[in-house]
Amino acid sequence: MSRERGAARPAAHRTRRRPERKARRPERPPVQAEPAETKRDATRRRLLDRALALFQQRGVEATTMRDIARAAGLSLGAAYYHFPSKDALIFAYYEANTAEQEAAAARATGGVRERLGADFHAKLGSVRPYRRMLAAIISRLADPGDPLSALSAHQRAVRERAIAVLARILRDAGLSPDSVSLGAGALWLFQMAALLLSVHDESPGGARTHRLVDDALDLIAPMLPVLDTPLGRELTTRIVAALDRAGIALPAPLSI
Repeated sequence: MSRERGAARPAAHRTRRRPERKARRPERPPVQAEPAETKRDATRRRLLDRALALFQQRGVEATTMRDIARAAGLSLGAAYYHFPSKDALIFAYYEANTAEQEAAAARATGGVRERLGADFHAKLGSVRPYRRMLAAIISRLADPGDPLSALSAHQRAVRERAIAVLARILRDAGLSPDSVSLGAGALWLFQMAALLLSVHDESPGGARTHRLVDDALDLIAPMLPVLDTPLGRELTTRIVAALDRAGIALPAPLSI
């Protein structure tokens, strides 16, 4: 029977397809941008770079703050604002050099011998370009009462940072805290002696000093566990007492 005109036709059932959701990509952590160098830091770095170059060429005594300011394209007043003296520039060099040592130690791998070797050789390599400058002030470096000496009170913070690098290596080797303190301090004194020798080492690349360091560390590294024996503890006590009588205190390393 025909449908009546005007009757509503049933709507065709249609299944609507929902648009597929795209797989959500995991959010990437924001990239930590390196902090931009401030104008002040850039100026200090330029002054330090120019000063070190002049110290190498002319020596520390023959270089004036006016020479350094001129080389950096600054007024004398601006140079003094950032560094009140030539000693302050050398202090800044010590701090920058110690930061390089810390970074090199953080990259080093292997056992205690390998890590000690990496630290010593990196230190020797970092001062090699400045041998003439250091040779010009060698008498000051060896005098504990001189502010430029690594043994002076002025250099305590830098000294303790350098000892802390060595202390981390010894701590990771499983030595007791007392042995770490003595061992790190003694190794640092040896490191300073090696640096003083390297100043006058004319062999290619300072090879003679590097060989001396390797020979010494080959002897020292296997003996480190002895520090935690009764004999080692007695020896430690005697060494510390002898150094105290000589006026050489082994500072405790910074928190490690």
